[in-house]
Amino acid sequence: MTTDATPSDNDAKRDLLARAARPAEWVPLPNGRLGLPVPCKKRRIFIATDGRTRLCEHGETASAISQYASGWRTRPVDSKCSCMNCDGLTAGRHQKAPPNWPDAPSYYDVLVARDAEVIELPGGRAARRLPHAIGNTEVFMLQSGALRCRHGNSESTLRSIEKDGSNPRRRPCGCTIIGKQSWRRGRLQTLVTQRAF
Repeated sequence: MTTDATPSDNDAKRDLLARAARPAEWVPLPNGRLGLPVPCKKRRIFIATDGRTRLCEHGETASAISQYASGWRTRPVDSKCSCMNCDGLTAGRHQKAPPNWPDAPSYYDVLVARDAEVIELPGGRAARRLPHAIGNTEVFMLQSGALRCRHGNSESTLRSIEKDGSNPRRRPCGCTIIGKQSWRRGRLQTLVTQRAF
């Protein structure tokens, strides 16, 4: 089987590859995933860092939206997605990433390119604010990719504090964690990982 790509198709592929290599082109979506905007007549859609998975404007996959809409799975408490259909998300779902798909930029580099707020955490560590809070907690990323609350506490520290809530001396801040799903669970990173669904 041969494919006859037109010059405009080749130009579009080159443009997509060039945009994928620039951190400023990537958008942190409400659920934490990074997405690269791609044209679609039906709705705003994004390509995930793997170069092939399509995401809605909230960062959800067609599979997740289908499961929510059918009632097979309930939406997470902190989900910002209200999509009820998969229009534009299933086109080419069996395609592979374009040849020469670049490694995704680091999440931190995307935050820098998008001029995310910089704060100094305890201990003099500079961190960039993620554009979307996780639950009610503002989350910041260190250059290493580690995530912290505004007070410099990691997710594991906050979980430990929540578990041992009887000791008021161990409560250095009022930040909370919603649910049992990790802040990172295949979302707040650009490494290829096992998706939640």
